Amino acid sequence: MAITIFKRSTREEKFWKWVIRHKNELEDFIRSDFKDYGIYNQLSAKAREYHPMLYPEMTIGENGETVLILSADGQKEGLRPVEVLFEAKPVIENWIVHKFRQAKDEISLNFEETEFPSSHILVIPEIDSTHRKVNAAVYIKNLNSNLIGSQALFFLYLDHILGEYNVISFVGTLEFLDWNIDQTPEEGISLLELRHLIEKDLISGI
Repeated sequence: MAITIFKRSTREEKFWKWVIRHKNELEDFIRSDFKDYGIYNQLSAKAREYHPMLYPEMTIGENGETVLILSADGQKEGLRPVEVLFEAKPVIENWIVHKFRQAKDEISLNFEETEFPSSHILVIPEIDSTHRKVNAAVYIKNLNSNLIGSQALFFLYLDHILGEYNVISFVGTLEFLDWNIDQTPEEGISLLELRHLIEKDLISGI
């Protein structure tokens, strides 16, 4: 008598099978007016089911592709789960999948009702060569008028301009300070300049 052995799906396979099964709904969502977050909330739930530190983000690529970003939301504990799930990804037609938020030279972001350009942020960095980290004083215009929203938006800019993996791996202690609009912090640099500093002083020697 022949015995059929069924292969048990891995947790990674279960996640990607769900994504493929709901591919059209997810594509419709990212091209919608965002009045109904139902399918995206289901995607987020599936991601959290895989690992609590996994955060999916979706956008549209330069050539119209659906872009899925597997983010650890800046948490070191999420690095390995993101790596493992990314390595197990299948080919999905007209989709691009990234592990971690990707570094960009220019980007405009908002957080809930908080919005300002990245030019409203300056940092004064200090390289800690021993621990391969950069610590920094962070100046944000009008920080004190909206502390929580401004800090949350700063971390989004940090991930998207430096690249999330670089932030987790190389950014150390941060001190937040209000940037008085009438006085620019001496020796302050932009987040893009901070990325170039990290690439030069911390990453290039690896």
